[in-house]
Amino acid sequence: MKHTSIIRRESIWKLTVICFFLIANSMQSQRFLTDEVKKRLTESGLELHLPDNFYRITPPGNYPPIHPDFEESPFLIGLVNHNNKIMITISMTSYPKLIGKINKYLIATVDMNHISKKALAAQIDVRLGKMSLVGPNNIKKLNADRGYLYNIKVQGKYLGIYPRCKKLEIYKDNVARVEILFFYKYGQDEIVMKEIGKTWGMLKFK
Repeated sequence: MKHTSIIRRESIWKLTVICFFLIANSMQSQRFLTDEVKKRLTESGLELHLPDNFYRITPPGNYPPIHPDFEESPFLIGLVNHNNKIMITISMTSYPKLIGKINKYLIATVDMNHISKKALAAQIDVRLGKMSLVGPNNIKKLNADRGYLYNIKVQGKYLGIYPRCKKLEIYKDNVARVEILFFYKYGQDEIVMKEIGKTWGMLKFK
């Protein structure tokens, strides 16, 4: 009986520790979202979860730019991996609703649901490969319609640290576009692809 009681107490203790961890992790995920980020997530119909082994940083600004050939959307969220120091930045753009003549004109004349060929030509680093389409199974996990992955140009080392960057663009038709940038160092090509896989679904449409 005494042995059974000890096992029961240990089980309760383990369950308590697990519950505490889950609650603390949930609180941390919510705490790192500013009011502005929460607003933008709501406008874009998105939900965000802090990926494992990453900590939040103040998003870097756009000056100096990543490369003089283009200007990125403002970064709203910044994350860094504890171990390999890969940095993730996130931007999101919600699309205008069908209210008013101007919005109706923009929706009718601008293809907001596909990647811009002009923007792609300015950004892609063709030395490191071609653009690839995200497969249907992975797109389904994000509740999105399409996605693109490619390396963008980096002038020198961004922030004096990162000479390489992979860009993931995710589109939800007539709702929003998300841009997730993965900054990494020389020799981390395989590692960054693993991190993209591990963090898949941290940001998805509702």
